[in-house]
Amino acid sequence: MSDISKQPVPRLAVTTSLCDNGGRQQEKALSISAKLSIPCLERENQSIEKLLGRYLLDGVLVVERDRIVYKYSGGEFFFHPGLAILRINEISSGKTDQMIKTMEIRPGDRVLDCTLGLGSDSIVIAYSTNGGEVIGLESSPVISLIVAEGLKSYTGKAGGTLLRSMQNVRVFCADYNDYLKDQAEDSVDVVYFDPMFRRPGRKSCSISALRPLANNSPLSVEALQEATRVARRRVVVKESSQGQEFSRLGIKTVAGGKYSPVTYGIIEKRGG
Repeated sequence: MSDISKQPVPRLAVTTSLCDNGGRQQEKALSISAKLSIPCLERENQSIEKLLGRYLLDGVLVVERDRIVYKYSGGEFFFHPGLAILRINEISSGKTDQMIKTMEIRPGDRVLDCTLGLGSDSIVIAYSTNGGEVIGLESSPVISLIVAEGLKSYTGKAGGTLLRSMQNVRVFCADYNDYLKDQAEDSVDVVYFDPMFRRPGRKSCSISALRPLANNSPLSVEALQEATRVARRRVVVKESSQGQEFSRLGIKTVAGGKYSPVTYGIIEKRGG
């Protein structure tokens, strides 16, 4: 498994909100400081802008009462299930989710999401496994921390089905290139990649905020070979409908709607 300390991390620190009743936020901030090897700053009624300027930081992780927020000069990011809520509602009403259809998710499946990112796809996959397991890999220590904490402590409007799906996603801070090499053959049912998260084409403010923290390495043929070894049934790769990655990676089977902005490449495992 990859040594996460080798991942490039911007100049960061961690602090608390202005209202840390009981000191619980400070305790959590100190834990994050040790885990990520970043300074823990006393808030002392200082604004985030002042902290960024005073300590020449790129961003600050703020421990609040029920969430962790990444704040920087251009805005902020915190975990939210996002479109996963809408997609799960549509699936439950009988509509087709193209990703789930392409992956051929079955009840009880064990799925490896190699590019967790914001976690939305993993939540939808977990719902579709109906009690199965989703392993989400994220090589950025900051992103994996925010998403892992968010999956456990999300308090927004959500039904029990969504919360159970979130709890069935296990987050690991790891580079999928290293993680895959350590896994046994046929140890998961499906392996999934969404390299699109790394690209600047998306307009989402949340993704723009996290882009400097993300691993921008392209998906390699070698990683696909390892994924095919680990998957029992198939490997699925998400790509822009205008992209050229499938050709570069040698993926010949492609699925997706005629007018959809994304397509899915499929590598079928023999005997899957």
